[in-house]
Amino acid sequence: MSKNRIEFSYFSLYLKGHLQDIGDSRADDADFINESAERAEIEFEESRRDGLTVDQAQEKAMSVLLSGV
Repeated sequence: MSKNRIEFSYFSLYLKGHLQDIGDSRADDADFINESAERAEIEFEESRRDGLTVDQAQEKAMSVLLSGV
């Protein structure tokens, strides 16, 4: 994972947009966004493997993504 650029993924793009919308200075912090997105992606995948629906897994992943924001 590149630490200088924001990786292209649903979660990273969502988080960047959200941070921009609320005026958070971390909107340009590639490390923060990429690490948060990776945690959310892992949560989504684990939740699906545990049998949660896509919507349930998405909800859990978004909670992880937005924690600390």
